[in-house]
Amino acid sequence: MATLELINLSKRYGKKVWGAKDVNLKVNEGEFIVLLGPSGCGKTTTLRMIAGLEEVTEGKVIIDGKDVTYLEPRKREVSMVFQSYAVWPHMTVYDNIAFPLKLRKMSPDEIDKLVKEVAEMVKIEELLKRFPSQLSGGQRQRVALARALAVKPKIFLMDEPLSNLDAKLRVKMRTELKAIHHKTGATTIFVTHDQSEAMSMADRIVIMKDGKIEQVGTPDDVYFFSANVFVAGFIGTPPTNFFKMNIIGENGELHLKNEYIDIKVNDKVRKALEKYNKDEIIVGIRPENLLITDNKDEAIFREKILVVEPQGSHQVIAVELGNQIVKIVTPAFPKYSADELINVTLDQERIMLFDIETEKRLEGI
Repeated sequence: MATLELINLSKRYGKKVWGAKDVNLKVNEGEFIVLLGPSGCGKTTTLRMIAGLEEVTEGKVIIDGKDVTYLEPRKREVSMVFQSYAVWPHMTVYDNIAFPLKLRKMSPDEIDKLVKEVAEMVKIEELLKRFPSQLSGGQRQRVALARALAVKPKIFLMDEPLSNLDAKLRVKMRTELKAIHHKTGATTIFVTHDQSEAMSMADRIVIMKDGKIEQVGTPDDVYFFSANVFVAGFIGTPPTNFFKMNIIGENGELHLKNEYIDIKVNDKVRKALEKYNKDEIIVGIRPENLLITDNKDEAIFREKILVVEPQGSHQVIAVELGNQIVKIVTPAFPKYSADELINVTLDQERIMLFDIETEKRLEGI
């Protein structure tokens, strides 16, 4: 186990293109950190700089207080699991796991003990005599995990290790990876573009965009206290509904209004708006915080249902407001149907307000 610190870590390709820019991050001993973001956001570039597989343009990589920025990969005491598994096809599972241990000149007895120990941990102990061609994708990925774990690295790096697995196996492997992390206590950096993976596995999530960090926080932090419009839109399925709205005072009350929606704000929202000196604002409402009501007076809008998407445990209801599709998550019962007129209100305790220009979250809401 080790600590990791990235100080202004940057990677430039050519003269103008930055793969990562001024990445600053402190990782605690034993922490499971997930780098999350869309393709091209810099998460894999950052991981490869930590591993020593990508040359650093600017900044530092510090492992356990030691500057390893220009140290070759094998001297950093890190292990990496790749998206493509990268197991050697001409070696048995046993030899794949044992190979890096042999390079360390360990005794045969030590190697045998470690191979069997990690094979049991990732549940492939009965596959040790097989070759990779005789394994499924999920089993090959377990071999890669076992090989990385066997060397007992200071830091365990994983680059989208589950993306080549089918959906059901991916969900199963998430749970098993989290259990393995709990057993080993290894400091882990995990890269993914799948927010469900990030939310279910991470101690903290690092959300990246265009080579820069947008927010670092626990899964609850980034979901309930999203720092900006990008984070609020990226985290959550279905994604957050965003509305540009005007701030209007009426009869001593404050309203957020546009052509289709009228929200009479409560005291908490009013207080958050007190220091905001613009007439327009971006309102973010997650689909589960829009509620269908029988009370027309408390509705923020009335509209016909466009489509209903049954999900078993719940329904996703879509309505069209002008040219915008708005999604509502509601319980499985009662059932709704297309063209049914509904009254929609919201839970104002979970409303998100963002500056119309900077798209940053307003304080206190």
